[in-house]
Amino acid sequence: MFAVLMLALGCGGGAPTRLHTLGKPSGKGEIELQVENRSTAVVNALFLAKSTKVASAPREALTPGTPEQAALWGQDLLKSGLETGGKLRVAVSGPGRWDVRAVDREGREQHVAGLRLTAGGRYVLELEDGGWRAPR
Repeated sequence: MFAVLMLALGCGGGAPTRLHTLGKPSGKGEIELQVENRSTAVVNALFLAKSTKVASAPREALTPGTPEQAALWGQDLLKSGLETGGKLRVAVSGPGRWDVRAVDREGREQHVAGLRLTAGGRYVLELEDGGWRAPR
């Protein structure tokens, strides 16, 4: 029964989304963040926002399709869809904690909160099937 409920809610099985740090961050210089789509879903939109901004946002900003959500997350980082197995380098404006939001063709979302990105660090965010959630 639990498994059926999880599938109905869009919380199917699969590996969880995770962030890998490649080597030790130097503490200086550019942050290299690569997003890799290891899920079976095509990512249609990808967003990056400071975690503090997301945490303090009003409830409307977390509701899909609202003007408040668009203002919070800003412009879509994808020029076209990110296919299964696809990789995208994402520009990060500075160190700190960041949230990533990915949206697939069915409107399901992955919200990965609190990614700690350090100056001079190299990171790979692997989007996996276990992270997709049905829209609210």
